[in-house]
Amino acid sequence: MTTVILAAMAVFLAAGLFFALAGTVGILRMPDVYGRLQASTCIATLSTFCAAAAGILYAVHTGMSAGTVVKLVLLVLLILCTNPIANHALCKAAYRIGIRPARDFVIDDYREDFGEQAYTEVTADLPDEQFDRANEPIPAEEEGEIVPEGGEQ
Repeated sequence: MTTVILAAMAVFLAAGLFFALAGTVGILRMPDVYGRLQASTCIATLSTFCAAAAGILYAVHTGMSAGTVVKLVLLVLLILCTNPIANHALCKAAYRIGIRPARDFVIDDYREDFGEQAYTEVTADLPDEQFDRANEPIPAEEEGEIVPEGGEQ
């Protein structure tokens, strides 16, 4: 049983190291502040979660007090709840002070929040031949029972 727990701890620590490394590479390679914030949230959330999971296994395996395990579980829950909210607040603050992404957002809800005209790229899960015609007016024969206002049938 000891070998299994030690292997699980090693897996959690290796996963935490992987997420920290991937997040660091992401911070260095992302083109704008929004991508960098996402990468840093990956480090803070996933690598901390994995390290705390390894700590919980260690505490249970070595017979530490239940208080230690409870503290680690609370730490994980707080991080899982607060990091996404903090990341969103930082992204919104960056947008508010005028920092724009390297490429336009596909859906830009922040503009609406600040009273600007929202830009939304129309995308749909339609086959290509239907998607290419999605914004064209509907021919009269395909309209069916739709009657313009003031018109007769």
